[in-house]
Amino acid sequence: VDEKPLFYQGVEEFSESVLMGLTNEVQAIARRMEEMVPGLDLRDGCTLHQWYLDSYAGQMTDDSSLRMCMNTNPGYRGLTHPCKDVEDGKFMPDLKYRYLTEDVPTGMCFNKG
Repeated sequence: VDEKPLFYQGVEEFSESVLMGLTNEVQAIARRMEEMVPGLDLRDGCTLHQWYLDSYAGQMTDDSSLRMCMNTNPGYRGLTHPCKDVEDGKFMPDLKYRYLTEDVPTGMCFNKG
């Protein structure tokens, strides 16, 4: 690519739909578990969008959706996807970077259970 893509601020509709699908699946599993186990209360396990609202309240310029929370969070301003330099001054996303090899799978463990 000609320039390093934005990381969190680069979240577009497709990525948002994947993240929303995951968070909605976790919520559905939590509700089902609450039905199956008397007294179990998993309401503290919020959606990813709600987590952004709770964690970054008042900091985002648009909190209307998960994508907009990520795109307008000033803490993410200018963060780019980890890349390797390749010929002619171009960049190749580094899919072996820690964000992707450690952080994403660790986060997915909570989705998988």
